[in-house]
Amino acid sequence: MLVQGNSVENGGDGGAPSAKTWGIYVYFAADVPDPLMQAAVWTTLQTIASVGSSDSVKITAMIDLPDRDTEYYIIPPRPSDPKITRWPLLPDRFLSNVNSASIDTILDFFEWSHLNCPAEHIALIFWGHGYALDDFDPRIKQKATLAAAQAGGAMGRAVGTFPADNGNELKLLYDKTHNSVLSNRDFAQAIRGFTETFNGRKPIQVLGLDCCNMAMAEVLAELQGLTEYAVAAETALPFQSWLAAPILRKFLSDPEGTPKQFAVAAVKYFVGSMAQSGNTFIELSACNLLSFERLETAMKMLVDALLPAIERHENRLAIAQAWLNDVSFLPDGMIDLASFCGLLRTTIPKNAAVDASGKPVLTWMENAVILAAWEVQKAVQSVVAFRGIAPPLQGRKIALSTGLSIWFPPWIQFPGVRYVQMQQSKDYLFNGYSTTLFARVTGWDCFLQRLFLLTQR
Repeated sequence: MLVQGNSVENGGDGGAPSAKTWGIYVYFAADVPDPLMQAAVWTTLQTIASVGSSDSVKITAMIDLPDRDTEYYIIPPRPSDPKITRWPLLPDRFLSNVNSASIDTILDFFEWSHLNCPAEHIALIFWGHGYALDDFDPRIKQKATLAAAQAGGAMGRAVGTFPADNGNELKLLYDKTHNSVLSNRDFAQAIRGFTETFNGRKPIQVLGLDCCNMAMAEVLAELQGLTEYAVAAETALPFQSWLAAPILRKFLSDPEGTPKQFAVAAVKYFVGSMAQSGNTFIELSACNLLSFERLETAMKMLVDALLPAIERHENRLAIAQAWLNDVSFLPDGMIDLASFCGLLRTTIPKNAAVDASGKPVLTWMENAVILAAWEVQKAVQSVVAFRGIAPPLQGRKIALSTGLSIWFPPWIQFPGVRYVQMQQSKDYLFNGYSTTLFARVTGWDCFLQRLFLLTQR
């Protein structure tokens, strides 16, 4: 159906477009070495174009690939004649290859989208590489082999061969042409710039992270006040986008749908589409960032209860056991938060100092996590009939996932562990992690550092 064009159809005829109910702006950061990922961009664009825009839902897209100009699209309505199955889709704008891992490029695309397709409700969708925390550099050698193992082969979007340079820590998006990566804080700054310039400093309705491993408390904490709902994954994601045709058709037929409905539909349809594959392990989350402050409050209470408790050896053993039984998503120790808290309640000795204060804190923690990713469990339980087992590297049941992970590196309590970039992980704990908003509010960094020092004695 999709035909790539070589000419430009400039958007706008001198008059300002009228406001639409929804604007869905899709940012394809695909200037990466992996040819399969590059090809997947056109498949996803074809899916979007096959549904098309409407008077109430306008869709734009930017595609950045290596060794070619960056293309910008305003997705037209689907032809009304059902007999028409193929029609041309031409770029509305060309720019010389941009750095898609930069604040300026993100803001430029969203400014262009806002001017051409203004809307009352905004969904910003980012499609590209995701690596969770900022302690990982995707450009360091040996990364590709490890990522392939953790993601289950070619299925994972993290798979690829990156340049061997040492550079800045990682990040969220990666741009091969410009050898550039974007930190989570810079990414949040780009979203903040959009809200301040085009949205009256109000949060946007939905932020979609169609990237691997980004459903982390630390990542989403940076986005508080910038978006109401976020869609992100604890796991690696396939190249196939979760921005699927059924989701778009639903919104074209019911443009008055709420942001919550958009986020929940994305999870429900995508997880449902993966339910028949016994080799696919997906944990996509719909997160309510309006409730995130309650999660942070609960985390601060948990840290206050755990800090004195870990002075006792038996409590440190209990924490190690809870860590081992939890589901983890990367070698660097991204563990499921609510599951860990639930497991901790069963392993902490009943006479421990943490028991009296920690038990209600953990209960509140579980509730807060459900609020932060509150539609995930219902969507997964109602749609997915199977319970998959996580890939060999993880060795834990994916069914334990509840929608939000947190950083807890394995080397803190298991000194024999070895993996690529472990030293960077250690440096980050003592020289970087404490600057994250999540650590500053909750004190989770203080807990991790103290536990490490006690374990080394």
